[in-house]
Amino acid sequence: MTDVRERLKNATEFVTLPERPFERLLERRDRKRRGQRLASAAVAFAIAAAAVGGGVLVLFRLGQDHVETGGGWHSTKALALQSGEYFYLRVESSEEVDGRIRDEETWWGVDGSGEVRNDSTRQDKYPYPPSGTYGPGAFPIWSDVSDLSPDPSVLAAQLRQEPWNHFEGQPEFERMWDVASFLLTELPTPTPDLRAALFDVARDIEGVTVSENERDPVGREAMSLSFSDAKHGATWRLYFDPGTHQALAWTFSSDRGGESWEIFESGIVDAAGVKPEGEQWLVPPLEGAAR
Repeated sequence: MTDVRERLKNATEFVTLPERPFERLLERRDRKRRGQRLASAAVAFAIAAAAVGGGVLVLFRLGQDHVETGGGWHSTKALALQSGEYFYLRVESSEEVDGRIRDEETWWGVDGSGEVRNDSTRQDKYPYPPSGTYGPGAFPIWSDVSDLSPDPSVLAAQLRQEPWNHFEGQPEFERMWDVASFLLTELPTPTPDLRAALFDVARDIEGVTVSENERDPVGREAMSLSFSDAKHGATWRLYFDPGTHQALAWTFSSDRGGESWEIFESGIVDAAGVKPEGEQWLVPPLEGAAR
């Protein structure tokens, strides 16, 4: 990832990690977005929001034995996580103003078991998720998403209701982008089919631009969803594998200068602590990516 950091200069400022449940996380998310806008208008670099971008996105697919792919990555893995399987997520980020760099690996199973390897910097300020191996029901859950539907139309309606509609004062299209991005980038526990539904929800939000035939920051074949704040010249972009619709990367940029990024790997494995191999990957792994 060194070459990625050299290509993408970073300017990111994060507010204090919340110490209370989901409602505090939403307050944090809202403050961060407002802080971005103020900073973008006042200085020569822009500040990226932690909860706006990133995450892992998956093609919505239920009742099939394999992933139906297009021109991107091909996998035989079903996206509905089964008992005994673990969703693997790796997140690496650019450096933030206060010195934090995300470097996280998580394995999460539907029984609430799993493993966390958090090698991020500044864990004194950003301790979530705590490293460890967790038995059934013990995985550190930052926010419970178990009631959210993997049906995109149902999910979109749910996200317009409590407790997900806390971004008061925002136009609905901005709030929906914020909530979908938050769920996809900050939490390791949403299942792949739920993440796929979140992709569909985000794609249909007013103001979101869909672009094909792109490359993510490390050169992987990609499509993207982008959302811009014209007033402050800021753009958030999520990159996806065109075959499985898994998230590959997130970037933030500003016309006033400054960029930040997050890079993702994901897969489904049969044991916690084991990295995906071959067709267990849901996106092309970083090893061998064109850079």
